[in-house]
Amino acid sequence: MTKKVFVTGGTGFLGRHLIERLVSENYQVFALTRTENSLRNLPIHEVVGSLNDIQKWEDKLSDCDVLIHCAARVEFWGAWQDYYKDNTLATLDLLKSAEKYKVKRFIYISSESVLQDKNDLFDIDETYPYPKEPNSYYGKSKMLAEQGIIAFNGNIQKIILRPTFIYGKGVNAIKTLKEKIKSGGFSWIDKGNVWMEMVYVKNVVEGIVMAMSNGKNNEIYNITDHSKLTVKAFLSDLMATENVSISNKNTPSFIAKPAASIVEKLWKIFKLKSYPPLTRFDLSFIAMNRQYKTTKAINELKYKPIYTTEDALNEMRKNTSC
Repeated sequence: MTKKVFVTGGTGFLGRHLIERLVSENYQVFALTRTENSLRNLPIHEVVGSLNDIQKWEDKLSDCDVLIHCAARVEFWGAWQDYYKDNTLATLDLLKSAEKYKVKRFIYISSESVLQDKNDLFDIDETYPYPKEPNSYYGKSKMLAEQGIIAFNGNIQKIILRPTFIYGKGVNAIKTLKEKIKSGGFSWIDKGNVWMEMVYVKNVVEGIVMAMSNGKNNEIYNITDHSKLTVKAFLSDLMATENVSISNKNTPSFIAKPAASIVEKLWKIFKLKSYPPLTRFDLSFIAMNRQYKTTKAINELKYKPIYTTEDALNEMRKNTSC
């Protein structure tokens, strides 16, 4: 049984849930934090540092059975060099340090964003080719990280997990969506009648725990709730857990798609730092069909969601009413 686990991004949404699960199962957890006592309520070993100064603390990786890399720049607008530095180069540097200190397994938390450009994604498995250029710097930086991990030669075992949209109580995406709805800035595209897949944060944690001991070296695994819903059905139910209703305001895609491209170009030309009112990534989130096969995760990781989407939303509602 795996004993010593190192987690990056431990203070983030996914990282906290993961660490709570690992602690509950008596793993010895080391977590990278930017400041001391960031996770003081949990019985773990904090390693103060960042992914920009790995050499200062990399010795803490010694004797670790597994390194789980959750940390990332999870934003969808900004300078390319920042994404490349934080999500691509830092990941590959971390992998090199893990190899140096003989970590047995490296688990990388990637994203469905690596496959998103402008085309619908129907019944996609892990052999689906990367797009020439993902529609966000986030997706591109994660794609390059995946490619670098696969190409890395060493003794360390490497597994890549690709969750779909991660949701749960307290995730930043819900806060952002709520703000857009309340300000009147949210609109359905084509009435929200496209398919999407999502994954509850505790199901992602389940996938990670399964990957700690199962799965094959240098393989990628899709992780979802195994629940296909329309964007309108899911987001309406998701926001209902926050007691927020979404209006029926709608914009046809033939108007929204060119508008998103124009807005992005204007923001880049004028070097505006504020988040644009509409981007191609935003558009893909609510207007791109996305369905993924998880047969590989089921068979090789022995992954099975521990929550249905309905049960997950019910748990979120209970937490809201408490």
